[in-house]
Amino acid sequence: MNGPVDLGERARELRRRLADHGHPSSEPVPIRHGLQFRVGDGGVVRLYARRDGRVTVDGSQVRDPALRLLVQGSAAAAAGDSAAGLLGRWPQVGADESGKGDFFGPLVAAAVLVDAFEAAGLAARGVRDSKTVSDEEVARLAATVQDECATATEVLMPAEYNARYSECAARGQNLNDLLAGLHAAAIGRVASGSRVGVVVVDRFSATPRIEAALAACCPGVPVLTECGAEARTAVAAASCVARARFLEGLSALSEEVGVALPKGGSSPAVVRAGRRVVERAGPGALYRVAKVHFRTTARVWKG
Repeated sequence: MNGPVDLGERARELRRRLADHGHPSSEPVPIRHGLQFRVGDGGVVRLYARRDGRVTVDGSQVRDPALRLLVQGSAAAAAGDSAAGLLGRWPQVGADESGKGDFFGPLVAAAVLVDAFEAAGLAARGVRDSKTVSDEEVARLAATVQDECATATEVLMPAEYNARYSECAARGQNLNDLLAGLHAAAIGRVASGSRVGVVVVDRFSATPRIEAALAACCPGVPVLTECGAEARTAVAAASCVARARFLEGLSALSEEVGVALPKGGSSPAVVRAGRRVVERAGPGALYRVAKVHFRTTARVWKG
C-alpha cells in the first residue's frame, strides 16, 4: 500500500481548478472515508481515499452534465498535479485551428494522435508551429504528419460557416462556441477506440462553457488548454494539418470566383479582393468565400 493521501490538499486543488472556471464551492466537510463539498447550486462532489494511495472523485451528484464533465476533467488534471505531469502521459492528442482570423477561406480544426516515439520523429523532421513556416513547407509537413499519425479534420467552408455562425449568434453564443464544437468533433474522431493519455489544445478561450465542451469530447481523459501550445509536438502537428487544409480551401475558393483571395483579416489587400469578388461574381459570392460577420464586410460594401 502507498503512503497516506492528503485529501484536504487534493480537495483544495480541485476546488481551485473549478473556481478558475467560474464555479465557486463550499469548504469541504468530512464524510465516511473521505470529504465532500458543494459546487455552487450544482450538487455535491465527494473525494475518497483508496487503499492503494490514490483518490477517487465522485461527481455523480452534480446535476448539470457540462459541470459534471468539468469536475471529471478538473479531477484528472488535479491528479496529475501539474501541466508537466499531464504532459508526461502518452499517447497524446494535439488540437489546433486555422482560419479563425482570416476573412476569406474556411475555418479548420485538426487533431493528431501521437505516441512518444512518433512525436520525437515528427520533431526531427521539422514539424513545428505552422506560423513559423512557409505555405510550401507547411504542405510538406502536413503530409508527413498524415502519413505517420492518425489525424482528423473538421472544415467549415464559408457558406456553411456563415450559416452556423448565425445559428450560434441566435443562441447567444459566439465564434469560440463554434470552434469548440469543431475541436471536440475532431478530437473525438481521432481518439475513438484509442488509448489516450492527455488531450492538449491551443487555448482560444478560458470560459467555463468552452472548457466543458472540450472536456466532453474525450470523457475520462484530462484536457489541457495552453496558450502557445504549438510548442508541444502534438499540437504543432495539428497546426500544420489545419493550416494546410485552410490553404487548400482558400485556393479552391480563389479558383471558384476567379480572384486571388489573400490571407488576413482586414488589410487593404483583403478589402480590395473582396470588392473584386463582388464585381466579378455578384454580391452573393462574398457569402460563399468570406466570413461575412467580420467588420471587413462593411469596408468591402463601402467601395
